[in-house]
Amino acid sequence: MRTTLEATRAGPEPAISLRPTPRCEPPFDDELEPSFWATAHQLSLNWSPRRPPAPGEPASELPQHSPVAGASAEAKLAVRRFVRTCVEVLDGHRPAAHLRRLSRPMEASAVVAQGVAAAHRVRELREAGRTPGRRAPSRPSPVAVMHVRLCEPRPGAVEAAVALLTAGRTWALALRLEVHEADWRATTLHLV
Repeated sequence: MRTTLEATRAGPEPAISLRPTPRCEPPFDDELEPSFWATAHQLSLNWSPRRPPAPGEPASELPQHSPVAGASAEAKLAVRRFVRTCVEVLDGHRPAAHLRRLSRPMEASAVVAQGVAAAHRVRELREAGRTPGRRAPSRPSPVAVMHVRLCEPRPGAVEAAVALLTAGRTWALALRLEVHEADWRATTLHLV
């Protein structure tokens, strides 16, 4: 359905054209293969050292892994497990302290504190949406995961942005997991 609506005023002012937006969104960066990012007209960056190394001086090493959108299978599984636990915390089915065992020891208290704050915000939103004088529903609307976007900036680290829906409101959950003692552990959690 391609229609254009033009609105004009009497006088010398130009017409305003309204065109319909496309029904589909362009692909996200994490849905594209790296070979599709570069175009034929894109300049390549020269990553070589500025000066050649002096005799006996070691050559500078370039990073072996560049950040690529998407993530490994292990990272995806770890994010899925962590997001499921976060959703249970937000729904009130688990205490936020359960996030401690899924966090790195140095950042565990911050991750748990963010989980507590997020659960309180969701609970306050649900309570604010209740109609006065009516009995509260036996089951509040659960938190639903709408989208998960992953990026593995380096091996052993994954970042995710999760779109959540509850009580008619959309939330964004940002998190980072890193490998710690052969297991994926959270280092950052934030509900926006």
